[in-house]
Amino acid sequence: MSTHVESAAAPHRVRVTERHTLQCANKTTLAELESPVRLGPLDQLVPPNIPIAVVYVYKTPTSSPSVAALSRELIPVERLRRAGSLLLDYYPHLTGRLHLNADGTREIKRLGTGAVLFTAECSAHLDESYSSPDDSPCTQSRIVITDLPDGGQALLAPFDSTVEGVCNHPVFSIQHTRFACGSIALGFRILHTICDADGFFQLVRDLAELYRSLRASESEADTSPGTGVAALDSPPHFQSYLSEPMTEAERQSALEFQPSLYDVGPSPEDAMAALIPAPTALPPPPPVVGRIVRFSGRELDALKAHATPSDAGGWVSTFEALSAHLYQSVYRARLQLRISQGMSPSAAASEIIRDFLTPVNIRDPTRLNLPPRYFPNALSSYCTTLSHEMLADGPLWKVAKAMHDLVRASSQQEAEQIARWIAAQPDKNRIQLRLRYGYGCTMISQWCKFDMYAGAVLDVAPALVSQPFTPISLIDGLFYLLATEEQVQPADSQLRDKGSVDIALALSEPLWPILDQDEQFRRFRRL
Repeated sequence: MSTHVESAAAPHRVRVTERHTLQCANKTTLAELESPVRLGPLDQLVPPNIPIAVVYVYKTPTSSPSVAALSRELIPVERLRRAGSLLLDYYPHLTGRLHLNADGTREIKRLGTGAVLFTAECSAHLDESYSSPDDSPCTQSRIVITDLPDGGQALLAPFDSTVEGVCNHPVFSIQHTRFACGSIALGFRILHTICDADGFFQLVRDLAELYRSLRASESEADTSPGTGVAALDSPPHFQSYLSEPMTEAERQSALEFQPSLYDVGPSPEDAMAALIPAPTALPPPPPVVGRIVRFSGRELDALKAHATPSDAGGWVSTFEALSAHLYQSVYRARLQLRISQGMSPSAAASEIIRDFLTPVNIRDPTRLNLPPRYFPNALSSYCTTLSHEMLADGPLWKVAKAMHDLVRASSQQEAEQIARWIAAQPDKNRIQLRLRYGYGCTMISQWCKFDMYAGAVLDVAPALVSQPFTPISLIDGLFYLLATEEQVQPADSQLRDKGSVDIALALSEPLWPILDQDEQFRRFRRL
Protein backbone atom coordinates (compact mmCIF):
# COMPACT_ATOMS: atom_id res chain seq x y z
CA MET A 1 0.00 0.00 0.00
CA SER A 2 1.41 3.41 -0.91
CA THR A 3 1.30 6.21 1.63
CA HIS A 4 1.43 9.99 1.44
CA VAL A 5 1.61 12.90 3.86
CA GLU A 6 -0.07 16.05 2.64
CA SER A 7 2.46 18.87 2.80
CA ALA A 8 3.07 22.23 1.16
CA ALA A 9 6.64 22.54 2.40
CA ALA A 10 9.71 22.50 0.19
CA PRO A 11 12.06 19.56 0.81
CA HIS A 12 15.04 20.20 3.06
CA ARG A 13 17.85 17.83 3.80
CA VAL A 14 18.46 16.65 7.34
CA ARG A 15 22.01 15.44 7.84
CA VAL A 16 22.95 13.21 10.79
CA THR A 17 26.31 14.35 12.21
CA GLU A 18 26.98 12.19 15.28
CA ARG A 19 25.77 9.13 17.13
CA HIS A 20 26.10 8.93 20.92
CA THR A 21 25.46 5.77 22.93
CA LEU A 22 23.55 6.60 26.11
CA GLN A 23 24.35 4.63 29.26
CA CYS A 24 23.26 4.95 32.88
CA ALA A 25 25.08 7.79 34.65
CA ASN A 26 25.50 5.64 37.78
CA LYS A 27 27.68 2.61 37.00
CA THR A 28 26.06 0.57 39.79
CA THR A 29 22.50 0.91 38.45
CA LEU A 30 22.62 -2.09 36.14
CA ALA A 31 24.34 -4.25 38.74
CA GLU A 32 21.26 -3.85 40.94
CA LEU A 33 18.84 -4.80 38.16
CA GLU A 34 17.70 -8.39 37.66
CA SER A 35 18.33 -9.61 34.13
CA PRO A 36 16.44 -10.23 31.93
CA VAL A 37 13.66 -7.72 32.60
CA ARG A 38 10.38 -9.50 31.91
CA LEU A 39 7.57 -7.67 30.18
CA GLY A 40 3.98 -8.27 31.25
CA PRO A 41 0.84 -9.54 29.53
CA LEU A 42 -0.38 -6.06 28.59
CA ASP A 43 2.99 -5.36 26.93
CA GLN A 44 2.64 -8.48 24.78
CA LEU A 45 -0.55 -7.33 23.02
CA VAL A 46 1.34 -4.78 20.91
CA PRO A 47 3.17 -6.00 17.78
CA PRO A 48 6.88 -5.91 18.68
CA ASN A 49 7.85 -3.66 15.76
CA ILE A 50 5.34 -0.87 16.48
CA PRO A 51 6.97 2.22 18.03
CA ILE A 52 5.68 5.39 19.66
CA ALA A 53 7.29 8.24 17.71
CA VAL A 54 6.84 11.91 18.64
CA VAL A 55 8.60 15.09 17.51
CA TYR A 56 9.03 18.12 19.81
CA VAL A 57 9.93 21.45 18.20
CA TYR A 58 11.51 24.28 20.22
CA LYS A 59 11.73 27.77 18.65
CA THR A 60 14.66 30.08 19.32
CA PRO A 61 13.22 33.00 21.34
CA THR A 62 13.45 36.36 19.61
CA SER A 63 12.40 38.78 22.33
CA SER A 64 11.91 37.36 25.79
CA PRO A 65 13.48 37.74 29.24
CA SER A 66 14.43 34.10 29.00
CA VAL A 67 16.77 34.75 26.06
CA ALA A 68 19.55 36.09 28.26
CA ALA A 69 19.23 33.07 30.53
CA LEU A 70 19.90 30.65 27.69
CA SER A 71 23.41 29.20 27.54
CA ARG A 72 25.19 29.85 24.20
CA GLU A 73 22.64 27.80 22.26
CA LEU A 74 19.16 26.37 22.63
CA ILE A 75 19.12 22.87 24.16
CA PRO A 76 22.87 22.11 23.98
CA VAL A 77 23.61 18.52 23.05
CA GLU A 78 25.94 17.86 25.97
CA ARG A 79 23.33 18.86 28.55
CA LEU A 80 20.72 16.73 26.78
CA ARG A 81 23.14 13.82 26.70
CA ARG A 82 23.78 14.11 30.44
CA ALA A 83 20.04 14.36 31.16
CA GLY A 84 19.51 11.25 29.03
CA SER A 85 22.11 9.31 31.00
CA LEU A 86 20.54 10.40 34.29
CA LEU A 87 17.15 9.35 32.92
CA LEU A 88 18.47 5.84 32.31
CA ASP A 89 19.34 5.54 36.00
CA TYR A 90 15.56 5.54 36.55
CA TYR A 91 14.73 3.48 33.44
CA PRO A 92 17.80 1.21 33.19
CA HIS A 93 16.03 -1.45 31.10
CA LEU A 94 15.97 1.02 28.21
CA THR A 95 19.68 0.29 27.75
CA GLY A 96 18.85 -3.30 26.72
CA ARG A 97 17.48 -5.04 23.65
CA LEU A 98 14.10 -6.66 23.05
CA HIS A 99 14.01 -10.46 23.04
CA LEU A 100 11.04 -12.48 21.74
CA ASN A 101 10.47 -15.94 23.17
CA ALA A 102 8.82 -18.74 21.17
CA ASP A 103 5.70 -18.63 23.40
CA GLY A 104 5.15 -14.94 22.67
CA THR A 105 6.48 -13.64 25.97
CA ARG A 106 8.98 -10.79 25.78
CA GLU A 107 12.01 -9.73 27.75
CA ILE A 108 14.66 -7.04 27.76
CA LYS A 109 18.10 -8.64 27.58
CA ARG A 110 21.64 -7.41 26.92
CA LEU A 111 21.26 -4.67 29.53
CA GLY A 112 23.89 -1.99 29.17
CA THR A 113 24.06 -2.17 25.38
CA GLY A 114 22.73 1.37 25.44
CA ALA A 115 20.06 3.72 24.16
CA VAL A 116 21.06 6.17 21.42
CA LEU A 117 21.21 9.94 20.81
CA PHE A 118 21.72 11.20 17.26
CA THR A 119 22.65 14.78 16.43
CA ALA A 120 21.61 16.24 13.08
CA GLU A 121 21.43 19.51 11.16
CA CYS A 122 18.71 20.85 8.88
CA SER A 123 19.25 23.53 6.24
CA ALA A 124 15.74 24.95 6.69
CA HIS A 125 14.65 27.87 8.82
CA LEU A 126 11.75 26.90 11.06
CA ASP A 127 9.58 29.77 9.85
CA GLU A 128 9.53 28.07 6.45
CA SER A 129 7.45 25.31 8.08
CA TYR A 130 4.61 27.59 9.17
CA SER A 131 1.14 27.05 7.77
CA SER A 132 -1.93 29.29 7.79
CA PRO A 133 -4.66 26.68 7.96
CA ASP A 134 -8.31 27.61 7.59
CA ASP A 135 -9.50 25.56 10.56
CA SER A 136 -11.43 28.52 11.92
CA PRO A 137 -11.65 32.26 11.28
CA CYS A 138 -8.60 34.34 12.28
CA THR A 139 -6.50 31.23 12.90
CA GLN A 140 -2.87 32.18 13.56
CA SER A 141 -0.09 30.67 11.50
CA ARG A 142 1.54 27.79 13.30
CA ILE A 143 3.97 24.93 12.81
CA VAL A 144 2.35 21.81 11.38
CA ILE A 145 4.16 18.47 11.50
CA THR A 146 3.37 17.65 7.87
CA ASP A 147 5.26 20.78 6.74
CA LEU A 148 8.49 19.73 8.45
CA PRO A 149 11.19 17.79 6.54
CA ASP A 150 9.74 14.53 5.21
CA GLY A 151 6.56 15.21 7.16
CA GLY A 152 8.59 15.12 10.41
CA GLN A 153 10.01 11.65 9.74
CA ALA A 154 13.48 13.07 9.03
CA LEU A 155 13.53 14.44 12.60
CA LEU A 156 13.37 10.92 14.06
CA ALA A 157 16.32 8.58 14.50
CA PRO A 158 16.74 5.81 11.90
CA PHE A 159 14.46 2.83 12.53
CA ASP A 160 14.45 -0.75 11.23
CA SER A 161 10.92 -2.12 11.59
CA THR A 162 11.82 -5.74 10.87
CA VAL A 163 11.70 -8.16 13.79
CA GLU A 164 15.45 -8.62 13.49
CA GLY A 165 15.88 -4.85 13.55
CA VAL A 166 13.82 -4.14 16.65
CA CYS A 167 15.57 -6.96 18.52
CA ASN A 168 19.07 -5.75 17.68
CA HIS A 169 18.75 -1.98 17.77
CA PRO A 170 18.08 0.35 20.72
CA VAL A 171 14.59 0.26 22.16
CA PHE A 172 14.79 4.02 22.88
CA SER A 173 16.25 6.72 20.66
CA ILE A 174 16.45 10.52 20.53
CA GLN A 175 17.43 12.70 17.59
CA HIS A 176 18.52 16.29 18.24
CA THR A 177 18.14 18.33 15.02
CA ARG A 178 19.32 21.93 14.80
CA PHE A 179 17.65 24.13 12.18
CA ALA A 180 19.51 26.89 10.36
CA CYS A 181 17.76 29.48 12.56
CA GLY A 182 18.97 27.80 15.78
CA SER A 183 15.63 26.22 16.65
CA ILE A 184 15.68 22.59 17.77
CA ALA A 185 13.61 19.48 17.10
CA LEU A 186 13.82 16.47 19.40
CA GLY A 187 12.52 13.25 17.88
CA PHE A 188 11.75 10.50 20.39
CA ARG A 189 11.06 6.89 19.47
CA ILE A 190 10.46 3.96 21.82
CA LEU A 191 9.07 0.50 21.17
CA HIS A 192 5.37 0.44 22.07
CA THR A 193 5.82 -2.98 23.73
CA ILE A 194 7.90 -1.16 26.39
CA CYS A 195 5.28 1.45 27.30
CA ASP A 196 2.06 3.13 26.18
CA ALA A 197 1.42 6.83 25.54
CA ASP A 198 0.90 7.50 29.26
CA GLY A 199 4.30 5.99 30.03
CA PHE A 200 5.95 7.74 27.08
CA PHE A 201 4.85 11.23 28.12
CA GLN A 202 5.94 10.44 31.68
CA LEU A 203 9.38 9.52 30.31
CA VAL A 204 9.65 12.85 28.48
CA ARG A 205 8.47 14.74 31.58
CA ASP A 206 11.21 13.05 33.59
CA LEU A 207 13.85 13.90 31.00
CA ALA A 208 12.69 17.53 31.01
CA GLU A 209 12.82 17.66 34.82
CA LEU A 210 16.39 16.33 34.86
CA TYR A 211 17.41 18.69 32.06
CA ARG A 212 16.06 21.73 33.90
CA SER A 213 17.81 20.65 37.09
CA LEU A 214 21.11 20.40 35.24
CA ARG A 215 20.61 23.83 33.69
CA ALA A 216 19.78 25.36 37.07
CA SER A 217 22.81 23.81 38.78
CA GLU A 218 25.13 25.02 36.00
CA SER A 219 23.71 28.53 36.24
CA GLU A 220 23.87 28.74 40.05
CA ALA A 221 27.43 27.47 40.23
CA ASP A 222 28.52 29.36 37.10
CA THR A 223 30.33 26.21 36.10
CA SER A 224 30.87 24.32 32.90
CA PRO A 225 28.41 21.58 31.92
CA GLY A 226 28.90 18.36 33.78
CA THR A 227 29.27 19.53 37.36
CA GLY A 228 25.60 19.74 38.33
CA VAL A 229 23.64 17.02 40.09
CA ALA A 230 20.03 16.27 39.22
CA ALA A 231 17.46 13.83 40.55
CA LEU A 232 13.76 13.14 40.07
CA ASP A 233 11.41 14.05 42.88
CA SER A 234 9.65 10.70 42.49
CA PRO A 235 11.06 7.57 40.79
CA PRO A 236 9.00 5.74 38.15
CA HIS A 237 7.64 2.23 38.44
CA PHE A 238 8.97 0.27 35.46
CA GLN A 239 8.31 -3.36 36.49
CA SER A 240 5.42 -4.69 34.41
CA TYR A 241 2.15 -5.86 35.98
CA LEU A 242 1.92 -9.70 36.20
CA SER A 243 5.40 -10.15 34.74
CA GLU A 244 6.33 -12.88 37.22
CA PRO A 245 5.58 -16.52 36.23
CA MET A 246 2.23 -17.95 37.31
CA THR A 247 1.77 -21.10 39.32
CA GLU A 248 -0.15 -23.89 37.59
CA ALA A 249 -3.12 -23.34 39.90
CA GLU A 250 -3.16 -19.61 39.06
CA ARG A 251 -2.94 -20.42 35.36
CA GLN A 252 -5.87 -22.84 35.40
CA SER A 253 -8.00 -20.43 37.39
CA ALA A 254 -7.24 -17.56 34.98
CA LEU A 255 -8.13 -19.68 31.94
CA GLU A 256 -11.64 -20.33 33.28
CA PHE A 257 -12.50 -16.73 32.35
CA GLN A 258 -13.70 -16.16 28.78
CA PRO A 259 -13.08 -12.55 27.71
CA SER A 260 -15.46 -10.89 25.28
CA LEU A 261 -12.71 -8.72 23.75
CA TYR A 262 -10.10 -11.37 22.97
CA ASP A 263 -9.93 -14.82 21.46
CA VAL A 264 -7.29 -17.49 20.74
CA GLY A 265 -6.63 -17.88 17.04
CA PRO A 266 -5.00 -20.70 15.10
CA SER A 267 -1.28 -21.28 15.19
CA PRO A 268 0.72 -19.48 12.47
CA GLU A 269 1.20 -22.82 10.70
CA ASP A 270 -2.53 -23.61 10.69
CA ALA A 271 -3.38 -20.07 9.57
CA MET A 272 -1.03 -20.36 6.60
CA ALA A 273 -2.48 -23.75 5.66
CA ALA A 274 -6.01 -22.33 5.71
CA LEU A 275 -5.23 -19.49 3.32
CA ILE A 276 -7.15 -19.72 0.05
CA PRO A 277 -5.29 -18.16 -2.89
CA ALA A 278 -7.13 -15.27 -4.54
CA PRO A 279 -8.41 -16.31 -7.97
CA THR A 280 -7.22 -13.08 -9.59
CA ALA A 281 -4.80 -10.35 -8.66
CA LEU A 282 -6.52 -7.41 -6.98
CA PRO A 283 -5.67 -3.84 -8.03
CA PRO A 284 -3.59 -1.92 -5.48
CA PRO A 285 -5.64 0.22 -3.11
CA PRO A 286 -5.43 4.01 -3.32
CA PRO A 287 -2.70 5.68 -1.28
CA VAL A 288 -3.37 6.68 2.31
CA VAL A 289 -3.05 10.42 2.96
CA GLY A 290 -2.36 11.92 6.37
CA ARG A 291 -3.59 15.37 7.42
CA ILE A 292 -3.62 17.35 10.64
CA VAL A 293 -7.07 18.87 11.22
CA ARG A 294 -7.64 21.26 14.12
CA PHE A 295 -10.96 21.49 15.93
CA SER A 296 -11.18 24.65 18.04
CA GLY A 297 -12.45 24.61 21.60
CA ARG A 298 -15.61 26.43 20.55
CA GLU A 299 -16.20 23.95 17.74
CA LEU A 300 -15.79 21.03 20.14
CA ASP A 301 -18.14 22.60 22.69
CA ALA A 302 -20.82 22.97 20.03
CA LEU A 303 -20.23 19.43 18.75
CA LYS A 304 -20.50 18.06 22.30
CA ALA A 305 -23.77 19.90 22.86
CA HIS A 306 -25.10 18.53 19.58
CA ALA A 307 -24.09 14.98 20.58
CA THR A 308 -25.55 15.09 24.10
CA PRO A 309 -28.78 13.11 24.62
CA SER A 310 -31.79 15.29 25.31
CA ASP A 311 -33.06 13.16 28.19
CA ALA A 312 -32.41 14.37 31.71
CA GLY A 313 -29.14 13.08 33.12
CA GLY A 314 -27.72 12.03 29.76
CA TRP A 315 -24.19 13.21 29.02
CA VAL A 316 -21.16 12.44 26.88
CA SER A 317 -17.56 13.59 27.08
CA THR A 318 -15.85 15.68 24.42
CA PHE A 319 -13.84 12.61 23.40
CA GLU A 320 -16.99 10.53 22.99
CA ALA A 321 -18.72 13.23 20.96
CA LEU A 322 -15.71 13.77 18.69
CA SER A 323 -15.11 10.04 18.26
CA ALA A 324 -18.76 9.53 17.31
CA HIS A 325 -18.58 12.40 14.84
CA LEU A 326 -15.43 11.06 13.15
CA TYR A 327 -16.74 7.48 13.11
CA GLN A 328 -20.05 8.49 11.53
CA SER A 329 -18.66 11.11 9.12
CA VAL A 330 -15.98 8.84 7.71
CA TYR A 331 -18.42 5.93 7.34
CA ARG A 332 -20.79 8.15 5.37
CA ALA A 333 -17.90 9.30 3.17
CA ARG A 334 -16.92 5.69 2.47
CA LEU A 335 -20.52 4.86 1.62
CA GLN A 336 -20.80 7.85 -0.72
CA LEU A 337 -17.53 6.90 -2.44
CA ARG A 338 -18.62 3.33 -3.13
CA ILE A 339 -22.01 4.45 -4.48
CA SER A 340 -20.30 7.01 -6.75
CA GLN A 341 -18.19 4.15 -8.11
CA GLY A 342 -21.32 2.33 -9.27
CA MET A 343 -22.00 0.09 -6.28
CA SER A 344 -25.55 -0.25 -5.00
CA PRO A 345 -26.24 1.18 -1.51
CA SER A 346 -26.89 -2.31 -0.10
CA ALA A 347 -23.70 -3.74 -1.62
CA ALA A 348 -21.67 -0.79 -0.36
CA ALA A 349 -23.09 -1.20 3.15
CA SER A 350 -22.24 -4.91 3.20
CA GLU A 351 -18.66 -4.31 1.99
CA ILE A 352 -17.63 -1.57 4.41
CA ILE A 353 -16.44 -2.77 7.82
CA ARG A 354 -18.08 -0.82 10.64
CA ASP A 355 -15.86 -1.94 13.53
CA PHE A 356 -14.65 0.74 15.95
CA LEU A 357 -11.73 0.46 18.39
CA THR A 358 -10.29 2.73 21.06
CA PRO A 359 -7.65 1.89 23.70
CA VAL A 360 -8.63 2.68 27.30
CA ASN A 361 -6.14 3.45 30.05
CA ILE A 362 -6.75 0.99 32.90
CA ARG A 363 -4.12 2.25 35.39
CA ASP A 364 -6.58 4.09 37.58
CA PRO A 365 -8.08 2.84 40.88
CA THR A 366 -11.38 1.92 39.21
CA ARG A 367 -9.58 -0.64 37.01
CA LEU A 368 -6.15 -2.16 37.82
CA ASN A 369 -5.16 0.38 40.50
CA LEU A 370 -1.50 0.29 39.45
CA PRO A 371 1.28 2.12 41.33
CA PRO A 372 1.72 5.85 40.78
CA ARG A 373 4.01 6.69 37.84
CA TYR A 374 3.52 3.25 36.30
CA PHE A 375 5.57 3.21 33.07
CA PRO A 376 4.73 0.02 31.09
CA ASN A 377 1.61 -0.63 29.03
CA ALA A 378 -1.72 -0.44 30.84
CA LEU A 379 -4.19 -0.34 27.98
CA SER A 380 -7.14 -2.47 27.07
CA SER A 381 -8.63 -2.06 23.60
CA TYR A 382 -12.41 -1.76 23.51
CA CYS A 383 -14.27 -2.36 20.27
CA THR A 384 -17.81 -2.38 18.98
CA THR A 385 -19.74 -2.53 15.71
CA LEU A 386 -22.70 -0.25 15.04
CA SER A 387 -25.38 -0.89 12.46
CA HIS A 388 -25.39 0.58 8.99
CA GLU A 389 -28.69 2.30 9.77
CA MET A 390 -27.31 4.08 12.83
CA LEU A 391 -24.13 5.27 11.13
CA ALA A 392 -25.72 6.22 7.81
CA ASP A 393 -28.95 7.84 9.03
CA GLY A 394 -28.99 7.90 12.84
CA PRO A 395 -28.63 11.04 14.99
CA LEU A 396 -25.17 11.80 16.35
CA TRP A 397 -26.29 11.47 19.95
CA LYS A 398 -27.05 7.77 19.47
CA VAL A 399 -23.55 7.10 18.14
CA ALA A 400 -22.07 9.19 20.97
CA LYS A 401 -24.07 7.23 23.55
CA ALA A 402 -22.63 3.99 22.11
CA MET A 403 -19.12 5.46 22.54
CA HIS A 404 -20.00 6.51 26.10
CA ASP A 405 -21.20 3.03 27.00
CA LEU A 406 -18.20 1.37 25.34
CA VAL A 407 -15.41 3.15 27.22
CA ARG A 408 -17.18 2.71 30.56
CA ALA A 409 -18.10 -0.94 30.15
CA SER A 410 -15.19 -2.51 32.03
CA SER A 411 -15.08 -3.08 35.78
CA GLN A 412 -12.03 -3.53 37.98
CA GLN A 413 -12.73 -7.26 38.21
CA GLU A 414 -12.98 -7.65 34.44
CA ALA A 415 -9.76 -5.68 33.84
CA GLU A 416 -7.89 -7.96 36.22
CA GLN A 417 -9.44 -11.10 34.70
CA ILE A 418 -8.45 -10.04 31.17
CA ALA A 419 -4.85 -9.37 32.22
CA ARG A 420 -4.60 -12.72 34.01
CA TRP A 421 -6.21 -14.56 31.08
CA ILE A 422 -3.57 -13.09 28.75
CA ALA A 423 -0.78 -13.99 31.18
CA ALA A 424 -2.08 -17.56 31.41
CA GLN A 425 -2.14 -18.23 27.67
CA PRO A 426 0.53 -20.81 26.76
CA ASP A 427 1.15 -19.12 23.39
CA LYS A 428 0.75 -15.34 23.44
CA ASN A 429 1.24 -15.23 19.66
CA ARG A 430 -2.25 -16.67 19.17
CA ILE A 431 -4.12 -14.02 21.16
CA GLN A 432 -6.41 -12.02 18.86
CA LEU A 433 -8.59 -9.01 19.41
CA ARG A 434 -12.18 -9.55 18.30
CA LEU A 435 -11.96 -6.87 15.64
CA ARG A 436 -12.28 -6.99 11.86
CA TYR A 437 -9.43 -4.98 10.41
CA GLY A 438 -9.86 -3.69 6.88
CA TYR A 439 -11.65 -1.08 4.81
CA GLY A 440 -13.96 0.86 7.11
CA CYS A 441 -12.41 -0.04 10.47
CA THR A 442 -11.99 3.07 12.64
CA MET A 443 -9.35 3.26 15.40
CA ILE A 444 -9.02 6.35 17.61
CA SER A 445 -6.39 7.04 20.28
CA GLN A 446 -6.78 9.92 22.71
CA TRP A 447 -3.47 11.64 23.48
CA CYS A 448 -4.86 15.14 24.06
CA LYS A 449 -5.55 14.42 27.73
CA PHE A 450 -1.80 14.14 28.45
CA ASP A 451 0.37 17.17 29.25
CA MET A 452 2.09 16.83 25.90
CA TYR A 453 3.37 20.43 25.98
CA ALA A 454 3.40 21.51 29.62
CA GLY A 455 5.46 18.50 30.67
CA ALA A 456 8.19 19.07 28.08
CA VAL A 457 9.55 22.53 28.91
CA LEU A 458 13.37 22.59 28.49
CA ASP A 459 15.03 25.98 27.90
CA VAL A 460 11.69 27.06 26.46
CA ALA A 461 8.30 25.46 26.03
CA PRO A 462 7.76 23.41 22.87
CA ALA A 463 6.06 25.18 19.96
CA LEU A 464 4.87 21.84 18.55
CA VAL A 465 4.43 18.31 19.88
CA SER A 466 3.12 15.90 17.28
CA GLN A 467 3.31 12.40 15.93
CA PRO A 468 4.60 12.26 12.34
CA PHE A 469 2.80 10.08 9.85
CA THR A 470 5.13 7.14 9.24
CA PRO A 471 4.71 4.04 7.06
CA ILE A 472 3.71 2.19 10.24
CA SER A 473 1.15 4.73 11.49
CA LEU A 474 -0.27 5.82 8.13
CA ILE A 475 -3.15 3.33 8.14
CA ASP A 476 -6.55 4.08 6.64
CA GLY A 477 -8.91 4.79 9.53
CA LEU A 478 -6.27 5.33 12.26
CA PHE A 479 -6.76 8.66 14.07
CA TYR A 480 -4.89 10.34 16.95
CA LEU A 481 -6.33 13.18 19.03
CA LEU A 482 -3.45 15.47 20.00
CA ALA A 483 -3.11 18.39 22.40
CA THR A 484 -2.17 21.80 20.99
CA GLU A 485 0.24 24.58 21.93
CA GLU A 486 -2.52 26.28 23.93
CA GLN A 487 -1.42 24.05 26.84
CA VAL A 488 1.58 26.36 27.38
CA GLN A 489 0.06 29.69 26.37
CA PRO A 490 -0.80 32.14 29.19
CA ALA A 491 -4.38 31.91 30.38
CA ASP A 492 -5.02 35.53 29.37
CA SER A 493 -3.38 35.20 25.95
CA GLN A 494 -5.54 36.38 23.05
CA LEU A 495 -4.02 33.57 20.97
CA ARG A 496 -5.15 30.86 23.36
CA ASP A 497 -7.92 28.60 22.12
CA LYS A 498 -8.82 26.69 25.24
CA GLY A 499 -9.63 23.05 24.59
CA SER A 500 -8.55 22.87 20.94
CA VAL A 501 -7.52 19.48 19.55
CA ASP A 502 -5.38 18.51 16.57
CA ILE A 503 -6.57 15.34 14.88
CA ALA A 504 -4.04 13.28 12.94
CA LEU A 505 -6.31 11.72 10.32
CA ALA A 506 -5.05 8.98 7.99
CA LEU A 507 -7.54 8.17 5.26
CA SER A 508 -7.69 6.61 1.83
CA GLU A 509 -7.01 9.41 -0.66
CA PRO A 510 -10.42 9.38 -2.45
CA LEU A 511 -12.21 10.08 0.84
CA TRP A 512 -10.63 13.50 1.36
CA PRO A 513 -12.53 15.37 -1.40
CA ILE A 514 -15.79 13.99 -0.02
CA LEU A 515 -15.01 15.12 3.53
CA ASP A 516 -13.81 18.50 2.26
CA GLN A 517 -17.20 19.04 0.60
CA ASP A 518 -19.22 17.69 3.53
CA GLU A 519 -20.76 20.74 5.22
CA GLN A 520 -21.78 18.65 8.21
CA PHE A 521 -18.20 17.52 8.93
CA ARG A 522 -17.15 21.01 10.05
CA ARG A 523 -20.60 22.50 10.61
CA PHE A 524 -19.49 24.36 13.77
CA ARG A 525 -16.15 25.52 12.35
CA ARG A 526 -17.08 29.19 11.97
CA LEU A 527 -18.24 29.78 15.54
